[in-house]
Amino acid sequence: MNLKMEEVETKTLFFYGTLRDERVREIVIGDHIKQFNLIDGYLIGYKLHRVKNANYPLILRDPSSKVKICGLIATGLDEKIVRILDIFEGENYSRAEVVAFQAFDDTEVTSEIYMPKGSLQYSEEWIYEDWYRHEREFFFQYDFGIEGVRSPD
Repeated sequence: MNLKMEEVETKTLFFYGTLRDERVREIVIGDHIKQFNLIDGYLIGYKLHRVKNANYPLILRDPSSKVKICGLIATGLDEKIVRILDIFEGENYSRAEVVAFQAFDDTEVTSEIYMPKGSLQYSEEWIYEDWYRHEREFFFQYDFGIEGVRSPD
């Protein structure tokens, strides 16, 4: 008997914002959460800002920045999970390829991130730990939805 294993194409994404939060990931991805791995990682050459009139961030390329943008490298994401994440991120974001680094050994990992489209305005720097302590519940009340994050006013 000859069994042919079907290869499933997977993607690697870097979560820099609200998807770093376990509760957000569990609600958005549901039971599919067990199908991929998370590794602590970081990006260099970017800056995080708060989306104006919203409780979530956007990331901008800044080649001069040496600051580490901490986050999670998510590996093994199948097409169904990526579609769910695309819907959650909404019409104001699209995926772009980047090089992330594993936190524990600085190994480069080709990943994708959700980059803002040109229409989003932003304000001050966005810091995950501050969001988690002070704005997370506002995010769930005002900005969060399975069908996607609320577009800012």
